Amino acid sequence: MIYETNALVIFTNFEVLEGSALSPIKLLKTLAVAVSKTKNSKGTRFSLLFKKEEKAVNDFSPLYLSARLSILCTFLGFLWIAFSDKIISDIIQDKEIFAYVSIMKGWAYVIVSSVVLFLLVYRLLKRIKKSEEELMRSYEELTAAHEELESLYEEIAASEEELKQQYDQLIENEKKMHYLAYNDTLTGLPNKLSLLENASINSLCPKKNKAAIFFVDMDNFKYVNDTMGHAFGDKFIAKVGEKLSSLLNEECSIYRIGGDEFVIILKDIKSNDDAVSFAEYILNGFVDGLEVDGILMSTTLSIGIAIYPEHGESIIELLKCADIAMYRSKSQGKNGYVMYDKCMDKALNERIIIEKHLRSALAKSEFELYYQPQLDLKIKKIIGLEALLRWKSPELGLLSPMKFIGIAEDTRLIIPLGTWVLRTSCEFLKSLHQKGFENLSISVNISIQQLLQSDFVNIVRDVLETCDLKPEHLELEITETMLMESFERIRPKLCELKELGVGIALDDFGKGYSSLSYLSQLPITTLKIDKSFIVDIPTDDESKVLIGQIIALGRKLGMCVVAEGVETKEQLQYLVKNQCDKIQGYIFSKPLPENEIIKLL
Repeated sequence: MIYETNALVIFTNFEVLEGSALSPIKLLKTLAVAVSKTKNSKGTRFSLLFKKEEKAVNDFSPLYLSARLSILCTFLGFLWIAFSDKIISDIIQDKEIFAYVSIMKGWAYVIVSSVVLFLLVYRLLKRIKKSEEELMRSYEELTAAHEELESLYEEIAASEEELKQQYDQLIENEKKMHYLAYNDTLTGLPNKLSLLENASINSLCPKKNKAAIFFVDMDNFKYVNDTMGHAFGDKFIAKVGEKLSSLLNEECSIYRIGGDEFVIILKDIKSNDDAVSFAEYILNGFVDGLEVDGILMSTTLSIGIAIYPEHGESIIELLKCADIAMYRSKSQGKNGYVMYDKCMDKALNERIIIEKHLRSALAKSEFELYYQPQLDLKIKKIIGLEALLRWKSPELGLLSPMKFIGIAEDTRLIIPLGTWVLRTSCEFLKSLHQKGFENLSISVNISIQQLLQSDFVNIVRDVLETCDLKPEHLELEITETMLMESFERIRPKLCELKELGVGIALDDFGKGYSSLSYLSQLPITTLKIDKSFIVDIPTDDESKVLIGQIIALGRKLGMCVVAEGVETKEQLQYLVKNQCDKIQGYIFSKPLPENEIIKLL
């Protein structure tokens, strides 16, 4: 480039000189001197140019040239006059001719002087013009350099402004990244990372007092997602977060650690009773439910409690203990709280082992169906079977459904497992029909997760068509708890199944408290009396009265009534006397595998 290493110096001096009244020669000289003072100027174009011009300017002196010209003219005139007059006087004697020659000599002197002056002035003016041309070129180059430097300065200024904007944006992005890293985007609450990094024990208990960790989990939230959609579920979680936050005081902090799980820390408690009272306070805060998009949602929570330093001296230890206690609360019926106890560790370890093997059990064909006969009390014959799942694990042995069904529901493994039970039991029933037992039907327990599948009715229809079974030979059993929790959501599915011809049985009837009002609104075909009532028949008059009323209610509604868990003659006699339709229990047969059922039939 033109300006290379000393361009900035030229640019600076040029700005100063541009408005001055210096002559071109002076200007050129001053600029040349300025450039000569820059570092490494020998290799640049401007330094070479101005050194040359500096020498030319130093060699040029107006006084010297004027004196030189005057002396030259005087000397030549003196010589001309002295020698020309003497020579002419010696040669020409005639005065007229002498006068004429003198006149001609004078003109010759004038002409010669004019030529000499012309040559001298011409040479000087030519030299001046050349210097002016070089100065003009230098000026144009300096102007171009100045314009380029101005352009470069503007670019640098623009770049500086852009860098400033980028820096400001970077600071803003860092703040956003920090917020996203330590806060939940859905609820705006601090997240698990914030809990683990910022909630140190010293901050929890600066005075070495007790503190409580509450692990809060929303009950049945997965059903909300399955039926209302994930967008609605997100709004529901946000509402729960808002409600929890509104219930807290300055001694509390709250975190959302994922899914439908929250952690609340209560500082400076005096005793474990303070933690229990706070848990009850939280549960009571959700009694009235929450409104989401105009829909009033019934909301219950399961809470696990861990106490510092009794149950742990680090956040991770306390979270683990509170999590274990929360799962115990769920297993005890939900909508409650449990304080951690060391004996719970054994149950957790057992759950972890079961879940680990459960994930591969179906693929390894470790499940087996047992069937318990249902006896018609009028004709004294087996007219149906209830399919009951068993798990024969090579590592864990034979496990009853009580051990693993809850885990299967929590992990959603119940969906493929339930489909396998439905298909396998229908295939077995078809094989019995082919053996001549065409009057038999099959009862299959289904989970709420299966029923809430959008294509569950189609799955049932496909199984019936594949096995070539009539719908009336299949009965699906739902629990009373499922009915109470999800009435509005499961009612349309049950109606579709009834229209298909499939029977609907209400299992464990009597254990709940609100299902009586729903019986007339649902397509229930069978009531199954829970065995907890049957076992008290010999000794409890109230149970007898209640069972008699259930049987009478079922008959009035046109339903078939089945008594579960019948084990004694007294129980059987009472059920026959009160016109119960069917029984199943150990008095007649325990659940049997396929080959033994065939022998029994």
